[in-house]
Amino acid sequence: MKKFTVKILLVAIMAACGADALLAGGINPSVSYTRTQSRAAVVASIDAAYFNPVGLAWLKDGLYIDVGYQLMTKTTAYEMAFSGGEDNEGSWFMPNAAVAYKTGKGAFFISLNMPEGLESMEYRRPLGGMPLISYFALDLDPIQMAALGNAGLTVSLGPLTLPGIAYVTGRRYWLQGRLGGAFALTDSVALTGGISCSYYDSFRSAGVLKGGTIDKIEKSALGWSGFAGVMVGKPDGFVVTALYSTEVIARGKEKNVKYNYTQIMEQRYPDSLMIGVNIMTRSKASFQLSYQVDFTGERNYGTRNILARDHEAGFLDWALIARSASAWSALPLIAAGNAQNYKHRNRHSFGIGMELEFSGFVPGTGLSISTQEKYPRAQNPLEPDLFRIGYGAGLKAKSGGVVIETGAAYYFYITDRMLFNSIKLNRTAWTWGASVSMKVM
Repeated sequence: MKKFTVKILLVAIMAACGADALLAGGINPSVSYTRTQSRAAVVASIDAAYFNPVGLAWLKDGLYIDVGYQLMTKTTAYEMAFSGGEDNEGSWFMPNAAVAYKTGKGAFFISLNMPEGLESMEYRRPLGGMPLISYFALDLDPIQMAALGNAGLTVSLGPLTLPGIAYVTGRRYWLQGRLGGAFALTDSVALTGGISCSYYDSFRSAGVLKGGTIDKIEKSALGWSGFAGVMVGKPDGFVVTALYSTEVIARGKEKNVKYNYTQIMEQRYPDSLMIGVNIMTRSKASFQLSYQVDFTGERNYGTRNILARDHEAGFLDWALIARSASAWSALPLIAAGNAQNYKHRNRHSFGIGMELEFSGFVPGTGLSISTQEKYPRAQNPLEPDLFRIGYGAGLKAKSGGVVIETGAAYYFYITDRMLFNSIKLNRTAWTWGASVSMKVM
């Protein structure tokens, strides 16, 4: 029994991580990207406002509008410590909109999108609940744990006191608006720049079936950032683009609705560099390549002094260390301060797409690959961050100044296994959508 308990504890500690990001996303909401999986160097199209604003400099003079809508279905699952759970809540609201005005050599635009859509999450285990997962994934504070203990809703596992939670639900979204412009310096060189306003909102609730809600947290934050880019080449032949977006540091309040207190919080969206290539042929075929790196890995701020009052031990509990000092002495400690993304890696994304035009109809298809950001030790079973492969296909139809697009994509995630296969994380996702763009004047 002792060996079994030790194994359970090791599984839990290896899987633990912070609870700020309960939901996994990262699927682009634009239908054009869904079709081709690569739009980093798109030119002379209104959807360039989302990916490559410098490409707007090659639109024909006039006012353009683009509106799109997508939905996503997904399955997220974990197997951990001889138990498992599954979440099938998708994202039913993934809109995007943009307006651009082109005159002379310059273009101005405004865009609005949700980089990861409005995601929902729901895990339920009516028999036995999910105390081990909840202990690490939700990171309940001492006030919440004390209230659960007084109500008799805790479970003991060796030195750990676990919350008797049977369900966890949540949702989150990023809403990002961008305002900027593009200007063609010559026939083969153009620049772009602008600002972004990002709003983050999330909600999390957990409780006991037939016993009520014991955890209810709401978060909201607002942040500003910027972007700048350059494009070199002939838009009807070969172009290369690069776009850098600065980090979003959104600050706001975290409200504990159940226990009636608030605290200041931060939510971050990483800075990134996107590089794209677009090759146009005489037969109006377009071949697109893209690469993006999100700078999410290994950034630490604040003190590294382990004697500081606010020092913390990552993923561990001080009381647990005190009881088993010799056993935990070999594990690394994490200094406090404003430490960002411990045990994360930069995320790298690659895409290749193709479009062929036939009498006003443009079928497109593409393939993408996105690397895993989190190391296995930093994974959260409720939010597996996994290596991803995406395949998309769809059709664009043109009629006068109106363009209608439809597209679908399937995303396959590589299962992550840790601690001798005692923890397994996986997910799959489908997206579908349609968009309409037009030149209104």
